[in-house]
Amino acid sequence: MEKLEQLDRWLFKQINSTGENAFFDWLLPSWRTPTFWIPAYVLLLVVLIYRFRQKAGWWVLFLITTVGLVDLIGNQLVKQTIQRLRPCNDPLLAGEVLLRIQACGTGFSFISNHAANHFAIATFMFLTLGKWLGKTSYFLFLWAFMVGYAQIYVGVHYPGDVLAGSLMGVAIAAFMANQYNKRPQFGIFGSANMI
Repeated sequence: MEKLEQLDRWLFKQINSTGENAFFDWLLPSWRTPTFWIPAYVLLLVVLIYRFRQKAGWWVLFLITTVGLVDLIGNQLVKQTIQRLRPCNDPLLAGEVLLRIQACGTGFSFISNHAANHFAIATFMFLTLGKWLGKTSYFLFLWAFMVGYAQIYVGVHYPGDVLAGSLMGVAIAAFMANQYNKRPQFGIFGSANMI
């Protein structure tokens, strides 16, 4: 376990300090904030509701439930059980972390709920809307990856936090998407609804 933590700290340093560049310094602190990504999600929800009317309601309910489960399990169960310090609060990294946001945060680090939530959204959308979104659905995972990467780059999460959060988000979202897809009455893709 100690070797994994050492590897995690080493990889964190590679991303947080060795891999720094001016473009990421400008973009990534914003990329991870709700003001950056909420408009995109709201726009997608508006398009879905406009296009699929009442059937979009079930989809939105399942998506909200998915994110709610991921957030609850990540924050209340995993973080409170593991209680790993954030890199920017870790005494072993004192003076080595480039904190690129105003405050480190007081919560625990493992898992990254940002990564968990965004990978859950990407997975749920990919598995339920993939036919409608086509090849653009792969962009959802790039978006989620960049949110997770930003968490490491700004100094608030270790790579292991992001990886574990991503895997948890994918697993819960895959389960919820499976439950949604099993119910044809909830499905958005009827013959009259398909674009």
